[in-house]
Amino acid sequence: MYVAITGKGKSRVIQFCEQHRITKTNKKKTVVIKTIGNYQTLLKENPNIIFELKEEAKKITEEKKKNISKNTLFRFGHSLVHSLWKEIGVSKILGESLSKTLFSLVIYRLGSSYSTFLENRKTPFLNLESVSHPDFYETLLELEKKEKDLTECFNKFFEKKVKRENSLAYYYMSSYKYNSYWKVLYGFSSSDFQEVEEDLSFDMILLFDSYGIPISHQLFMKEKFSENKLKELKKILKISKFILVSTQEGKLRDKSFISPILFENLDFEIQKEILKETKWKVIEKDIKTDEVLEKDKIIDIDGNLKLYVYWAKKRAFKDYIEKNNRNGYIYIITDEETLEAQEISNIFQYTWNIEDKFKITDVDFSEKHLHGHFTLCYICLCIIRYFQYLLGSDGKAFVPMIYANKAISNPMIFMEKKGNELFLNPIHLTNSYLKLSKILGLGEFSQGMSVEKFEKNSGLKINNILL
Repeated sequence: MYVAITGKGKSRVIQFCEQHRITKTNKKKTVVIKTIGNYQTLLKENPNIIFELKEEAKKITEEKKKNISKNTLFRFGHSLVHSLWKEIGVSKILGESLSKTLFSLVIYRLGSSYSTFLENRKTPFLNLESVSHPDFYETLLELEKKEKDLTECFNKFFEKKVKRENSLAYYYMSSYKYNSYWKVLYGFSSSDFQEVEEDLSFDMILLFDSYGIPISHQLFMKEKFSENKLKELKKILKISKFILVSTQEGKLRDKSFISPILFENLDFEIQKEILKETKWKVIEKDIKTDEVLEKDKIIDIDGNLKLYVYWAKKRAFKDYIEKNNRNGYIYIITDEETLEAQEISNIFQYTWNIEDKFKITDVDFSEKHLHGHFTLCYICLCIIRYFQYLLGSDGKAFVPMIYANKAISNPMIFMEKKGNELFLNPIHLTNSYLKLSKILGLGEFSQGMSVEKFEKNSGLKINNILL
């Protein structure tokens, strides 16, 4: 605001004015805030009137600025991962500085689409350290060196927290290509894809427990995975039995497998058994209409094979749109007699789109960088699977990954500053975040929180962002 003298001759007046920018133009318009009085009359009464009014205008402007709300929005779902980080003990292996950088990379990946090194979000994570490209590449090289130590570190943590069956593990095989020309890493569940000169091809074996939580991973760049390698892994990890989980329909193994199968590849008698209205276990019904929305059943085949059949109305509609003739059914076959229907379904779902969790774009990788990148993604998968485990009441129920991801990416804190006071208002608190925060020992969140209370309950620091 400023002091203006307007008009002509004896009609001149003193006014308080402001200039406001006209929307979508570079032009400004003058707005009269207050007319003080006749210039000549006021000047006669007080020769210092202009100076005094200028000082008053300056004071009023400063008061207005103080009273204007300064609103800032930050994500704070990473408080869940932060609460685990120290307990897992990553800094003991990497040191404080590298552990902090790795934490940032993990959050960027879990809180984004998984495909980029750094997602440019309009709403940033609260006080999350930014990572430059040189630091990103350097961190991957360090992760490559510490791959074994980090795997052991996470396994020790999960041995304390998760009810694992130590003598049994599941494994999943996937193939990847890094294209040095396009600078992109992408994966497939099988190796049936065309070779390109710029491609570096390799395979990954991911081992996980019955809750989908990773136990170990191995990359095979210059040699193919074999039964001998599997025996070596059994000795190293001290696991007596491995079960292969495959997503390739129709490719059955000799023993110890869980695999999808096509309806047309089943015997006619089995097909008839599937279509019967008997033996179905209803999973979900419409409360109002009593219509079955989801169901499954187990069919024994030849005494040594089990066929798990699942049907859902939502999937049937999706299949109809895609015209794939599956009609809402999923068929999974296994030779594991002890597995229950829900276990077969859950274990198979842990492999869905697993390749997407390791892809990345716009990167210039060497083989060592690739090893480091897979270690980073492995850590991300460990954390998100553990959150799924907790959300499912210690693995009693299967909870889709998206709920764990949203617990990290959705919660925000709306910071509103009025004068010297700062008000913190949490928004977008998903049910998954609230459940995980309670399990992990974080405090409760409410509207109009003080800085001290928010920092105590979330474990994150504000660091005087608006002060």
